[in-house]
Amino acid sequence: MTVHEGLEIGHAMAELAGNSAGETWRQLAYDAFVVHAATHREFTTEDVRRANPDLPTPPDNRAWGAIARRAMRDEIIELLGWTRAKNRGVHGMAINRWKSNLCDTGQGGT
Repeated sequence: MTVHEGLEIGHAMAELAGNSAGETWRQLAYDAFVVHAATHREFTTEDVRRANPDLPTPPDNRAWGAIARRAMRDEIIELLGWTRAKNRGVHGMAINRWKSNLCDTGQGGT
């Protein structure tokens, strides 16, 4: 399997997870993502989850990938690079670091 094929599979799995989370969750998560982007120049999806503890957990956390991809399509964010996850459950795996196209507050990221 090539890297490109792996990414395509990952994106498809994120979309499936997002769809299984339901429209209400998807909208709440997207709104939280946009609010976070409006106040943070740089951040990770993990940061958005941590900043919104009252948001219900989706059945599969890959659903957040669908939210991030939608925000990219809507030009809310763009990929800045990668960093290591702080969530101990994923053992420091590489995760996307986002640059906000909305933030003008001068606040930093995580």
